[in-house]
Amino acid sequence: MTSRDVIDDVVSDWDEQIKNESVMGRDIGSAVSGSANLEEITVIRGVRRSGKTFLLYGLKKELGGVYLNFEDERLIDIGPADLEKILDIAVSRGTNILYLDEVQNVAGWEKFAHRALRRMKIFVTGSNSSLLASGYAKALIGRTKTFEMYPLSFREFLKFKNSEPDRRSLIEYMRTGGFPRIVMTGDLSLGREYFERIIYRDVASFSGITNVEALRNIAIVLLSNIGKEFSYRSLESVSGLRHEETVKNYIAALEDAYLLKVLTKFHPSLKVQQSYGKKAYSVDPAFIGLGKRLDSDQGRILENLVYLQLRRSNADLFYGKDVHEIDFLVCQGLKPGKAVTVTLEADDPRTLKREISQLEYFGRKMDIPMELVSMYPCKVPDEIENRLAHRYLLE
Repeated sequence: MTSRDVIDDVVSDWDEQIKNESVMGRDIGSAVSGSANLEEITVIRGVRRSGKTFLLYGLKKELGGVYLNFEDERLIDIGPADLEKILDIAVSRGTNILYLDEVQNVAGWEKFAHRALRRMKIFVTGSNSSLLASGYAKALIGRTKTFEMYPLSFREFLKFKNSEPDRRSLIEYMRTGGFPRIVMTGDLSLGREYFERIIYRDVASFSGITNVEALRNIAIVLLSNIGKEFSYRSLESVSGLRHEETVKNYIAALEDAYLLKVLTKFHPSLKVQQSYGKKAYSVDPAFIGLGKRLDSDQGRILENLVYLQLRRSNADLFYGKDVHEIDFLVCQGLKPGKAVTVTLEADDPRTLKREISQLEYFGRKMDIPMELVSMYPCKVPDEIENRLAHRYLLE
């Protein structure tokens, strides 16, 4: 239980802090702002430190309202009944807008939101995709408008750095990743700090996982082998876990926290897909190798950036593999629409020949367009479109 006076003081403190913050606009900002006219609760989900809080700051500067961050230690004992006090505070301040940041820290918040949504416009953020998965959240079905927030895209990175859209900027982006604080400070060590906080705060605490060391080991192995095939069984020995189903549950928890995403091999049958190997991709380059910036990582980092670009487009993504292998099949449902492969070493004739051969195999077999994304121009057959990465990532 937290008193109304304490909550009122916290609201006032945040008002003052937000006034003094400089906020850079984000690509999804206008869409989120536009949802202010909707009755539905606006939900913003994404990995920790991706900029959700500053997005709310920008909305508050634009629209007014009452803001609370539920990771504030002064609100550590706040419960569902206390949320009614926040409603009273908003009314007393003459506003009908609430911003509830990292709201997953308050058990039962969904019940309050359901009661208040006709009186208040509510924006909530959370660092877990299961934010609306509780039994209480059933009351909110059909009453939310959800946005997913990622770390900075290449376009946003250029805006934050005031840089030109060229290869030099792309190479810097590949080195730092897109977490706003890392981009602005250049402190790559923050990546490991974010990783540890996600593992212990956003995964272990909310998933009920007790073997945190096994969880960390699985995450590190997957993030150090981006774009490489793995099986759940192969991770049993690495993690010390004895059951394949437990490994699946641990990886699902990592996905829920937006740390990484698992890509499946394409097959027209969803059931068959589940029996195949998998690949993992990071939510941001900052986690690839956890700060071990080796030259050999650059190709995988570029591939990961292309993956994130495709994922932002809300496409259904798979990788292709039978006698040949392709990085990405961009689909609508289970209907392939485009074959994409990524290469860093376009100047190596053998590598380029292999990439072209694999791309042609899937493009011709499925009768779909083909794209080769590369750092530098390369000579390809007319039926293949060569996309330069520093331009491709701006789309």
